[in-house]
Amino acid sequence: MTKQPNAAQTTAMVYAQKLTEAPATLIEADVRGVREVGFADGEILEINQVPAHFSYANRTVLGLGCSTEGDILGLSPNNSGDPDDWTHSCSCERGVLPPV
Repeated sequence: MTKQPNAAQTTAMVYAQKLTEAPATLIEADVRGVREVGFADGEILEINQVPAHFSYANRTVLGLGCSTEGDILGLSPNNSGDPDDWTHSCSCERGVLPPV
């Protein structure tokens, strides 16, 4: 059985979705709403940073034409067979960028 999010979690997710899909529409009231359901400023910063980071990272990878095809997501791209190996290198450094 899946546990449903509480009101505070739902508010945080709505904020994160708005940040992801329509960041220019965020206003002070959006942040105030997250604060009003009990999140401290440091927590609000984290709620903001996680989707912002993933948006940045995804746009970077997609903008370079990189692909995750064949990768096991969540494991290191250098050694996808070893979940304890978290060394990293960009596939772009391995010459996988599409020709210009």
